[in-house]
Amino acid sequence: MLKNKFSLARLGVLSGLLAAVAGLAQAQGAYPDRPLRLIVPFPAGGGTDVVARSVAKGLAERLKQAVVVENRAGAGSTIGTDAAAKAAPDGHTLLFASAAYSFSPTVYAKLPYAPDDLIAVAMVNITPLMLTVHPSVPAKNLRSFISLLKTQPDKYSYASSGVGTTLHIAAEHFIRSAGLNAQHVPYKGEAPAMTDLLSGQVAFMVGQASSAVAHLKTGRLMGLGVTTPKRLKSAPDVPTLDEAGMPGFSAYGWNAILVPKGTPKAIVDRLNREINAVVAGSEVQKSFADLGLDNLEPVTPEGAAAFIAAETLKWAPVIRGAGIKGE
Repeated sequence: MLKNKFSLARLGVLSGLLAAVAGLAQAQGAYPDRPLRLIVPFPAGGGTDVVARSVAKGLAERLKQAVVVENRAGAGSTIGTDAAAKAAPDGHTLLFASAAYSFSPTVYAKLPYAPDDLIAVAMVNITPLMLTVHPSVPAKNLRSFISLLKTQPDKYSYASSGVGTTLHIAAEHFIRSAGLNAQHVPYKGEAPAMTDLLSGQVAFMVGQASSAVAHLKTGRLMGLGVTTPKRLKSAPDVPTLDEAGMPGFSAYGWNAILVPKGTPKAIVDRLNREINAVVAGSEVQKSFADLGLDNLEPVTPEGAAAFIAAETLKWAPVIRGAGIKGE
């Protein structure tokens, strides 16, 4: 009798353990069990936001859950990044990071989050940039523009999407490389910066090529150079800055998706597979081609982390040399 009772007790414990394991497996298999939040640390309407919404749509279709884009702009993208870093690490909050994420540790003496509070999931794209000027600026090509700014230092101002953002760092890289002086006017995102550039409130911007191409076609902006090694298919008449008179110049933006540290690896790996599939899909590929974005080969989460780490190291000397400091 005692032996039978012992066996029954063991069976009860074993059943309990099996039930717990089954419940855990079911919980993991149910991911995602509610809508996801994709935080974009820039205002709606800018180039980063447009790309994020394209990816969010495809990801929602694959995950069978809504992916809600939440714009949390300000402080060179650190406000939205901080919100993502402090979210629950359950795979339901994602950060649509830009190159500004790799600049922030150098730009800001103190961040509200630690760089390792977020982990990389997947790379999305490379973003070509373009030097554009308002038509009122009396220069028709890169050489005449540089000459103009040298003869009238500090007269002309340039817009950016905020202190320490990709557009700010790229513009400062251009200005320092060309030996120029210009007044920086930071905005809370590329969309309001573009609005003032189009109205002539500022003279030029090194912005996302995808945001500028449509305005080149209507004559509202002039494109003086692309910052990547190749011309854009969407604007073949605009030379690269290398071709136009700045040999070796290169700068670009990028986008990646990150999640809070502590997110289970199984979820990170699944998100990586799904995001890579979305980016490789025909709909997103067409969107990227229309926007003039460059594709990246699919990488693992570890590959994405290595890319971001390399970018952080590469741009730190440029940021320090330009004296760029966040408030």
